[in-house]
Amino acid sequence: MIKNFPFKLGSTSLTYPNLNLLENVKRTPDEFDVVELTLEYPRNLPLKDRTIGKLEELREEKGLEYSIHLPLSIQLATANPHLREASVKVVAEAYRQAEALDPLVYTLHVTPIYYPGGSPLTHLFEIEQYMNQLERAKKSLRELEERLDPGKIAVENLFTDLHRLQGFLDDVGYGRCIDVGHLVKHDEDPVLHYYENSDSIINLHLHGVIEGSDHQQLEMESGNLNLLGLFEALKKKEYEGPIILEQFQPAHLQESLDTMVSTWEEVRVS
Repeated sequence: MIKNFPFKLGSTSLTYPNLNLLENVKRTPDEFDVVELTLEYPRNLPLKDRTIGKLEELREEKGLEYSIHLPLSIQLATANPHLREASVKVVAEAYRQAEALDPLVYTLHVTPIYYPGGSPLTHLFEIEQYMNQLERAKKSLRELEERLDPGKIAVENLFTDLHRLQGFLDDVGYGRCIDVGHLVKHDEDPVLHYYENSDSIINLHLHGVIEGSDHQQLEMESGNLNLLGLFEALKKKEYEGPIILEQFQPAHLQESLDTMVSTWEEVRVS
């Protein structure tokens, strides 16, 4: 298969969810340039020297680069100060351990940060809770600024598009990871979101939403995703960073790759 992407194409270390980190890297198809390693307890944290050594060997053997998805079990915006402080510590320790692999970028969740309007509580109460979560997320990111390089951190959108944090992230120097599937699932326009925030986007997660189910195979038109339009925007903005196909079934990964190749070819020759 011929691919003429100007960006780095990646898969995740959860393509085969029942296999470990090393086995997922071993099975990475030759068409891919990057593997995003998801670090989480108890599967692969703490990251042992022996595992790092084997990952370095596989990187050389397969001609790959790595990116890192920092732990998912953190709560950087929680009202519980003990849990928030522990989450900051977990992120900092995982970052320190993974630096031995010289990753391209680190992806970080700062949510859950929920929009008001989703509970039977009063609207004012929900708004105050929401704004407090934003402030706690900022506090955590300020503390982390002293323990890692913000320029290597891509803060990912989950339940919201993080637009109320964008100014803060820009001021401190954090990057962004745009997760296209999450935007589609919440009725956002991924092409507009990328275009407006392209200067800060250093990582991109790409997956389809099929009948409301996330992390599915890519299709040219899926929900609110216009893949052709997204690729046109990537080309115009000269995006060269990683694009990680976040599919958790090998068949979905291959379908997505086929769709990407045909779509990019249409953009490339236009």
